[in-house]
Amino acid sequence: MKKTLLAIGLGIVMLGAGQTNPPMTPEQKALKTTMKSMADGLMRIQKAILYNDREQLLAGVRALKRVEPGFLTRHGEALKKFMPENPKFAMSLAKLSEMNIERYVRMMREDIFSKHDYSRITAGYVHVMQECTGCHQKLRRWSWEP
Repeated sequence: MKKTLLAIGLGIVMLGAGQTNPPMTPEQKALKTTMKSMADGLMRIQKAILYNDREQLLAGVRALKRVEPGFLTRHGEALKKFMPENPKFAMSLAKLSEMNIERYVRMMREDIFSKHDYSRITAGYVHVMQECTGCHQKLRRWSWEP
């Protein structure tokens, strides 16, 4: 009996381990790459703010600026899949978030070179993070439910 239960349990585990995610489309791969480079830039900015490191701060802002204008709307088809019941809302949210992120990145860059005000740079960073989190909560339906 123990051997049978062990064999069944092992079989279930093996089936679960063998399942893979469906392959990503080129559109999804491009969106993932864009999001990863943005996350890397944001992590550099956060570290730079914590350690008062101007060079890392510039590197983080440059990483965000390297993401081409129109980065979210360019990946529109991939975004629409997150919200198939209302793709127009998904696209309008993405466009608005994109415009705001680009504006905050410009503001951070100006603050680094002209005002040297870390509190304003930190505020810009927080605003970018709020845009990212807001979009992910609405499109990906992130929640804190147990």
